[in-house]
Amino acid sequence: MPNPLLGRVAPEALPDDLRALREASIDVAGDGVRLEVFGHHPALYRWYQANFYGALFDNAGGDMVVDRKWKELVRLKLSLTNGCFVCNAHNVPAALAAGWSQAQIDAMGDASSPLFSAQEQAVLALAELFVIRNADPLLTPTLYARLAAYFSDAEILELGFFATIVSGWTKLVFAYDLITRECAIDSPERTASPTATHGA
Repeated sequence: MPNPLLGRVAPEALPDDLRALREASIDVAGDGVRLEVFGHHPALYRWYQANFYGALFDNAGGDMVVDRKWKELVRLKLSLTNGCFVCNAHNVPAALAAGWSQAQIDAMGDASSPLFSAQEQAVLALAELFVIRNADPLLTPTLYARLAAYFSDAEILELGFFATIVSGWTKLVFAYDLITRECAIDSPERTASPTATHGA
């Protein structure tokens, strides 16, 4: 479990919306610490929920151009690669509900797997640019051409913007120790034991 230096607001003192989100997170992943810390600044978490999940991910305003299934693929690739246990506990079921198979989820560490179409492989390669460990990402002409065969420039921008928010959020909750971590999908520990976790 995480052990943040930032203070935690007692569950009974949280605003109703954050308390409900905390309880839901505990039900799914056994960890609601981040909601207790964000109890000090509920407006920030509400912004994240409304603008990331509501507007960008769920397209509540109708202004986004990328189908949610691609965002589910990017989100899961990033959370598995970054090693966010709580994210994965939420994202795996969401990916299954969006139509990705368990076999594809299990193969997420191999972007060239034949379980993925050429379009899916291109999206996974794009997501790899935004993982936390990638300190010098670059959209190369080759990758751009692969993506442009299926997506408009607006869609490629939206996918990259979405990926930036996902990995930026993960960096925040890791840096402040707000969330349970696990081994990244391609780490030696995870390869040896698919259920291995860090900080659990």
